[in-house]
Amino acid sequence: MIKFFKYLLKDYNRKQILEQERYLIDNNNAYVLFSGTTLGEDGDLRHINDLYFIIFLLSFYKIPKENITLSIDLNILAEMENTVLYKNIAMLIKQYVGKIIDVTNFEFEYIRNKNKDLVFIASGHGNINGLHIGKNNKFINSDYFENLSTSRRSTLLIMSQCFAGAFHHLDTRKNICVLGASEYQGSLSIPINKLINNPLIEPDLKNFIENAIAFKPDIAINPFLFSFFITLIKPASIQSTQKHLINIYKNTASLTLHYMKDTYQIFKVEAFISPTENELDKREKIIFQGKTLTQQSYLLNKILAARIKIKNNI
Repeated sequence: MIKFFKYLLKDYNRKQILEQERYLIDNNNAYVLFSGTTLGEDGDLRHINDLYFIIFLLSFYKIPKENITLSIDLNILAEMENTVLYKNIAMLIKQYVGKIIDVTNFEFEYIRNKNKDLVFIASGHGNINGLHIGKNNKFINSDYFENLSTSRRSTLLIMSQCFAGAFHHLDTRKNICVLGASEYQGSLSIPINKLINNPLIEPDLKNFIENAIAFKPDIAINPFLFSFFITLIKPASIQSTQKHLINIYKNTASLTLHYMKDTYQIFKVEAFISPTENELDKREKIIFQGKTLTQQSYLLNKILAARIKIKNNI
């Protein structure tokens, strides 16, 4: 009987916690920005650029730097500091971020403040095992986040890497919500100068993105994180005053699909270019197989998402 009442009390407390109003942008939240991409690995610079957009977004909303943790390959930051083109950006990253952890030490060095809601935003590479760390060829998997979760605060994961669906089965009873850029497939990156020609992006913002936030105008960026950035820079585009995180997700996913509508599936085949079909006349031919969407976004835990508004009065 005592166990039964404890169960009822635990279930009651859980419902009370889930129904608390929360905020995506809040001075009391803890933010972790993560990329496991290694210096020299494909995407090392563009994945940092992904996170730089988020760093700017948090500074735009005046989130204290002490609330922001960045976990990357520190060799990339050191390389940027030694490069004329990126030196100022590296300085700004250090200026806006409270703590920077080398990605190989993240699981051991990062300690969650259990009195704060956590917003974890990932760029970089991933596969069905989770977030890939190139320096030691290891993965941060879903178990880590279930262990990191807390019964009294929410854990929001915004996953933009390939195979974000690796986190699709997290236990929602543990106050975890996931916005994933993709299910069980690859996640694209698209050059920024191809993304900014959109009615939502006014000329001044377009110019600012091209010349101030983007490391280079032609650098690729994850369209899901870019769409998330645009949605939050212009929250007035969200018409509903309720269920804000759900509406942020809908706007982000819809804008991502809009950006991807001109992507093509590419096949390489061997084709004979001569009627003689001589082996010497065989050449590789590239065939574009129509328009295709290779990336499907998802939202896990709509109950918790419905309780998260855009921002507190900050």
